[in-house]
Amino acid sequence: LITKIKAGDNAAWESVCENFARYIHERAWNRLRKFTVPQEKRKDMEEDLYMAGWQGFVSAIKGFDPEKGRFLTYATYYIDGEISKELDILLNPLGLTERPKYKDHQKSETSVSKISLDESAEYEADITQTDEQGVEDAVFDFSDAPNRGKYNAERRTLQLLEVLRMVTDEAHTVSKDKLVGLLRLYRMAKYDNGAPTESPTTIATTLESILEELNPPEYSGDNDDEYRLKYKGYKEDRLKKKKTKTGTGKAADITGFYYVHIFDDEQMDKLIQLISFSDMISEAEKTALIGKLIATASEYYKTPFWDGTKLKFNPRAIHTRLSGADEADGIRLSQNLKVIQDAVNNMAQIRFYFNRYTAEQGMTPSSEYLHELSPYHLVCYHDNYYCIGLKKDDKRIWHYRIDLMSDVEIVRDETGEPVPIEVSAFAGLPIANAAWNPGEYMAEHLNMAYDEPQDIRIRIRSTDYTIIHDWFGEHYEKVDEVIGLDGEMRYDIVKVRTSPSMIVHWALQYGSRVEIMDEEIREKIREEMKRIQKIYEKARP
Repeated sequence: LITKIKAGDNAAWESVCENFARYIHERAWNRLRKFTVPQEKRKDMEEDLYMAGWQGFVSAIKGFDPEKGRFLTYATYYIDGEISKELDILLNPLGLTERPKYKDHQKSETSVSKISLDESAEYEADITQTDEQGVEDAVFDFSDAPNRGKYNAERRTLQLLEVLRMVTDEAHTVSKDKLVGLLRLYRMAKYDNGAPTESPTTIATTLESILEELNPPEYSGDNDDEYRLKYKGYKEDRLKKKKTKTGTGKAADITGFYYVHIFDDEQMDKLIQLISFSDMISEAEKTALIGKLIATASEYYKTPFWDGTKLKFNPRAIHTRLSGADEADGIRLSQNLKVIQDAVNNMAQIRFYFNRYTAEQGMTPSSEYLHELSPYHLVCYHDNYYCIGLKKDDKRIWHYRIDLMSDVEIVRDETGEPVPIEVSAFAGLPIANAAWNPGEYMAEHLNMAYDEPQDIRIRIRSTDYTIIHDWFGEHYEKVDEVIGLDGEMRYDIVKVRTSPSMIVHWALQYGSRVEIMDEEIREKIREEMKRIQKIYEKARP
C-alpha cells in the first residue's frame, strides 16, 4: 500500500489513513492519561496530540523502507515522538527540560517579567564604554550612593541574569568581581539604591545555581546550543568538577561569564530586514516587533534601526510593491498562509472562495463556486504567494494566488477530523520520496500559467543574462552562438523550458532585447503584434 501511495494511488492512501486514525487517537489518549489535566481541556489537548501524531505518521510514510522492517513499529516511533514533543509544549510552555506534570508531582510555574535600566535615574552611568575584550576593566565609584537595603535571593538571581543579558555576549565576558560592581550599578540606575552588594561567596553561589539551572548537566559537544549562560572552561565541565570535587589539584575558578542571547548579531540583522520588507505586517506591528527583537540583545548590538534609546526605523522609508496597501490585505494573507501551512503539515484538504479586484480597489468573489484543494506546496513567485495542489474532481495540478483567497478553512468530516489530501502522480507529491524542485516548477510555469511547458530557444546578447535569470532562475542553458544580421554582433542562444503562451507576452515585454527562435512561437508573437497594432493605429478621442 505504501509503495502505491508514493506512486500516487489515492485509494491506497485513503485505506491507510482510515486504518491508522483510531490507532493515533489511542496513542494520544494513552499519553495524556498519565497527567492530571482539567476535564474541560482534555478534548482539545487530545486533538492537538492527535494532530501531532498524524504528522509523525506522515513522516513515517515518507521515510519507510519495506525491506527494513514492519511499518507499524516504524510508524509508532514517529507517532510517539511527535506526540511527546507536542506534550512538552502543551504541559511545559516555559521549555524546561523536566516536566513537573505527572500526577501527585505538580509544581507551579512562574514567569519572569522583563526589566531594564531606568535611564532617568539619578545615578545613570555608562556601562558599555569598556575595552574591546569586555567589561573586565570597568571601574565604578559608589562613594555617594544611598543605601536603601538589600534584596532577597529571588530578586538577586533575576538581577544578575538581567545584568548579564545587558552587558555580556560571546565577545564581552565578565568576571565575578566585575559582575559585583555591575550589579551595584544596575541597582543604582533602576532603584536609586547603592547599598553594598552581597558577599562574593553569596554572588558566586547564586551564579553557580543559575548555571546549574540553565545549562545541561554535562558538556557533550552536541549540546553546545543548549547553554544559556557560558563561562570560561564550560566545555571542561569546571562547575561539575568543582561541585563533585573530582579531578586532581585545586579546582579551577569559575569566571569569564557571558549570556547566550536568543539571536546572534547576524541573525538579528536578518530578522530585522525580513520584518522591514514584509508586505504582511503593518507599520505599527513592524515597530513593535523590531523593538522586541532588539530588547533581547545586549547593549553591544548595533543596528541602523536603533539609536540606543528608541527606534529610528521608519516603515515608510522602505518601500515594497504593496507599500501603502490596505493593512487588511496583509492580515488576510498572513491568516491564509497560516491555515494553508497547517493543512500542508497535516496533509489535510482546504476549501476557499477565489476572488478578483474591482474598480473600487476591493475584492469580490469571482463566482459562488467553493474551491476544494489538496494543498501540496507553498511558493513565492514575484511578490505573490501561491498554493500548489490537486483540485477536487480534477486530476490536474493547480496553483492559486493566496492573497486572492478568502474564507480559507481546513475541510473536516462529520466527526470534525480533517479530511486527508488526495494523492496523485505529480512529481512534487509531498508524501513521495521523489525530489521536486520548486524553482524549476515556477520557471516552467512563466507567470504561473497552466499550459504544458516546452523547450524554447531565445536569442540574447551576452550582457542580458540578468533578464533570463530574473525569470528562470538557474533553469536555463546556453546552447549556441550566432552572428547578428549586421555580421558583427555575436548573440547567445539560450534554451529554457516554460509556458509557450506566456513566453509570447514575455517576449513583447522585453521588445528588441530578446528574440524567440522557435517558429511556432514567433508566429504567435506576430499575431499578437497585429492585434496590438489594430488597437493603437487609430487615435482615441
